[in-house]
Amino acid sequence: MNKSIIALCLTGCAVATPAFADEAASKFDFGGDVRARYEYKDNWPDKGKATAGSAYEDYLRFRTRVWGKADLNDNLSGFIRLSNEFRRYDNSPASKDKNRFPDELCLDNLYGEWKDDSVGVNIGRQDIKKGAGRVIADGTPGDGSRSEHFDAAIVTLEIAEKSSVDFIGTWNHYRDDLTIGHTAQGVYDLTKIKSGDPYSKMDEGGLMAYATVNEFKSLPFETYWIWKTEEDFYSKEDRYPGRNFHTVGLRTTPKLTDWLSSEVEAAYQFGKVDSAEGIASRDICAEMLYAGLTAAPADVMWSPSLTLALLYLSGDEDSYYKTKDGSTDTGWNPVFNRTSWISEIGAGMYDEARWSNLLFPHAEVGIKPAKGHSATFQVGPMYAVEKDNDATDDYKGLLAKVKYGFPLPSLGSIKFNGAVSGELLDYGDYYTAAENTATFLRFEVSAKF
Repeated sequence: MNKSIIALCLTGCAVATPAFADEAASKFDFGGDVRARYEYKDNWPDKGKATAGSAYEDYLRFRTRVWGKADLNDNLSGFIRLSNEFRRYDNSPASKDKNRFPDELCLDNLYGEWKDDSVGVNIGRQDIKKGAGRVIADGTPGDGSRSEHFDAAIVTLEIAEKSSVDFIGTWNHYRDDLTIGHTAQGVYDLTKIKSGDPYSKMDEGGLMAYATVNEFKSLPFETYWIWKTEEDFYSKEDRYPGRNFHTVGLRTTPKLTDWLSSEVEAAYQFGKVDSAEGIASRDICAEMLYAGLTAAPADVMWSPSLTLALLYLSGDEDSYYKTKDGSTDTGWNPVFNRTSWISEIGAGMYDEARWSNLLFPHAEVGIKPAKGHSATFQVGPMYAVEKDNDATDDYKGLLAKVKYGFPLPSLGSIKFNGAVSGELLDYGDYYTAAENTATFLRFEVSAKF
């Protein structure tokens, strides 16, 4: 979405406001949030390799956001949100001068929404997450947690009393020109897989149809089709071909008894990787499967739960980026979900959280000891489906995660919350590592008003 489109949206809102003012009284609302995080990383995997280093880094990151919403009448509304994230690095020589205060102010969301009883239209810059977020969650993975937006248009049709289908079109540019200020000693490359010089220059686009069907209480399900294009992109030394591919999938969340529920999601990918100088074109054939079973007995103190689950992302022995013989690419592509949804350390195994080639059986225990308090503990071994990156073994290691979230005292209308989380990966023989374990620690305080 370029500046002219944004200007058109703003002009349209300005023109439409008086036209609808007579039909119903306009309502305006605003708010914001501030999030402060301290993060510590030690002995992390090298991205896209079967090796791990021994360096550590720690830093503070501050994200601030303000938003405003205008309901012009019962059918038409507009939303805007501005955001900023700056950091302070204590031990990271390569990054210590990047993203310093005040950094840049970005237009995080700006969209207009119209809806009636059976049709909805949403156009502009917006966050989109579907289902569990395994395929649609973040349109701007290159800037980390600063933003998740898509430049998109969505048409929603109600197809039954409790069911709907979303038709989505999106085009996400690698560079954001809708900012004020300049980030120190670096850039936000919003779609990057590998760092370019300074941009990778990879735009991403997609067309999607996502249906949610809740007519059957015992068997709710979602089904989707996504076509995605990734343009050619550059590292600091090389050019890599783009790709066009389809992802079709099904997700269901049946409740088996009053205390036992399940979730299954399966998806298949097919399409084509482009050719480039010295790189052959190749077909795409990949799969994803998640299966989980959750026990959560009702009316039990602390609301305990236990989830047993398996995640499978198909892999490929060959490089994700290039091959000489044009053999089929069988590695899973996370589509629009290059996030740390499984693990912070796990995301660090890949270039910009490009999840693939993973078998992860795991168990998670959760409790809620008091109102607003929740704690989870997850553990499981991680395996490479295929021994890529010249690894001699497929066992990546044993991952353990813990998180505790809790409320803090409020200050007037400002609500405060805190969270502590940590991860540990005990390396397996897939990795050649200087140390036996990788660690991650995060302390977080957030305020919402």
